[in-house]
Amino acid sequence: MVKVKRLSVKSKTRKTEPQRRLAKDKDGACSKKFVVLGNSDSSCIECGKSIGEDTKALQCERSSHECESWKCISCLGISNELYEELADTNLHWFCAKCENVLLDSEYMTDLSVKIASSLDKKIEALEQRLLDNHTNLEHQLIDRMLSMESALQTKMESGILQVVEEKLMKLNEKPIDLEETQQKIVHIVDQLKNNMNDAGPVVQAVQGVVEGALQQDKAEELELEQRKKNVIVHGVPESEADTPEQRIEDDLSVLAAMFHEVSVDEAKVESVVRLGKKSSDVNGRPRPMKVVLDSVDNKVRILRNAKNLRETQDGGWTKIFIHQDLTPKQREARKPLVAELKQRKANGERDLIIYNGKVIKRRPRI
Repeated sequence: MVKVKRLSVKSKTRKTEPQRRLAKDKDGACSKKFVVLGNSDSSCIECGKSIGEDTKALQCERSSHECESWKCISCLGISNELYEELADTNLHWFCAKCENVLLDSEYMTDLSVKIASSLDKKIEALEQRLLDNHTNLEHQLIDRMLSMESALQTKMESGILQVVEEKLMKLNEKPIDLEETQQKIVHIVDQLKNNMNDAGPVVQAVQGVVEGALQQDKAEELELEQRKKNVIVHGVPESEADTPEQRIEDDLSVLAAMFHEVSVDEAKVESVVRLGKKSSDVNGRPRPMKVVLDSVDNKVRILRNAKNLRETQDGGWTKIFIHQDLTPKQREARKPLVAELKQRKANGERDLIIYNGKVIKRRPRI
C-alpha cells in the first residue's frame, strides 16, 4: 500500500502499518495522534513544495526500491475529504516514471513469477500447518485415551480390593457361606470388567467426532481453493441463440463489455456457465452466471470496481450485480445477515451493505 504523509487525530489506525508511531507530548506521554514517519527533506515532484509531517501527500509505491517521489494533494487534484478516505484503504499510486516501468512486459512477467512463487509457498505452509494440526490432535487424542484407560484400570483395581476387604471383614464378624461369598465377589469383578469394556465405544465416538471435524475443515479449504477465481454475475439477459455454443459466445461478449466498463479489460474468462434450470417464461428472471477468471487479482479488481456499474446510465448495467462465489458453509453463515439487511431496509434504513460479517451503512460518495 502506498505511503501517506499526514497528521491525523483518528484513534482507529491500522497497527500493521510500520511507518506509523504514537506521537508523544512534552511529558513523554503518548497521545492519540498518529504521525506518519518519512524523510523531512522530501518535496513534491511537481510543484517543489516541501513535504513535512503535516503535509498531505502520497509517496510512490516503489519507494521500497529506488523511487523516493512524493506528490501533494494539490498537484494530485484531490480534496481533503477524498484524501482522508483513500488514506485508510489499500491505495496504490505510482509516479509517471514508475508507472511506465510497471507497464513494461518483462517487469510484469518477473513480478507475476514472484507473486506465483509467494502464493505457492503460502499454500505449502498452509497444507503443512493443517497436517501438523491433524497430527497434534491425533497425538492428543491417543494420550487422552491412554490416560482414561489407565484411570479406569486404577479405579477398577482399587474398587476390587475395597470390595474384597469389606467381604473379608464381614466374614470375620459373621460366619456365612464361603462359597456364596466367593460367587458374589466373582460377580462384582465381572461387572467391573464389563464397565471397563463399555468405555471403549465412548472413546471411539469421541475419536470419530474429532476426525469428522477435521475432514469438514479440510473439505472447506478445498472448496475455497476451487472457488478463489470465481465470481457470480446476476442480471445478464440470456441469449436466445439456438445452440449452446452460440449462447456461451453471447455471454462472453457481454462479459467482455462489462470488464471494459469497470476498467479491467485484461481479465480473461476460463469458463462461464448458467446456474439452475432455464425458465420457460420468456419474461422470467435470467439465471445467474458462474464465471471462472484467469487470476485471483483480476477477480478482486472486478469485484472492487463492480459498484461503478450501477452508476452507469447507458448500456443497461444498472441491473447487474456481481459477488464472489461462496461455499455452502459461507452461504449458510450469510443467510441471517441477508435477513437482517432486508428487515432494516423495510424499517426505512438506506445505503446498507453486508461487509466483513456485519450489516453496515455504506460510506457516502464524495
